[in-house]
Amino acid sequence: MAPAAFDELQQPLLLTLDELTERVGISVRNIRFYTSKRLVPPPLRRGRSGYYTADHVARLELVRELQNHGFTLSAIKGYVDRIPEDATPSDIALHLSLLAPVTGESDVDVHDGLVGIGVPTSAAEAVAEVYARHGQQVADELSEIVRRHVWPAVRDAGGDVETLRELVHRLKPLTIAGLVSAYEQAMDASADSYERRGSAQRT
Repeated sequence: MAPAAFDELQQPLLLTLDELTERVGISVRNIRFYTSKRLVPPPLRRGRSGYYTADHVARLELVRELQNHGFTLSAIKGYVDRIPEDATPSDIALHLSLLAPVTGESDVDVHDGLVGIGVPTSAAEAVAEVYARHGQQVADELSEIVRRHVWPAVRDAGGDVETLRELVHRLKPLTIAGLVSAYEQAMDASADSYERRGSAQRT
């Protein structure tokens, strides 16, 4: 094979559509649908045939994992759109690692739970919005720390994406515990401040 042709075809893997569906466990129909929605790029063309690379595999696995986490199609689109077009399969796998599952209750309906204990609907909606907004902010900031500091350290130590995935899996329970502790401390401080203001107004 001539050097130019070799360079053009050199990829971590090159799969037909049937091979891709078997690799990622996603139907042909869904792969074509995701492609039409620009969640994954179109296949590489070699004559009249289309082929898929490690980039397609990584992006499809990410889409599948996001769906498993309850993301809507529009939310998946927003998540995928934030990934640079030149991201490598390893970069995309890093996003997948940050979605590592955690044991515990993940399908808690805050709104219905609050209404169930007597909180007015309007207040329940406001509380759920606060949790969602600040939860997203915490997730974004921690993910950035992982990308900028943890992942380079893991990589320099000879680890790979699977090593990072296991580390994130162990990190999430600690993160949840840390958030609960910080929340309790903040609520105690807020209650103390409220009581002091009330005492000052009564005197």
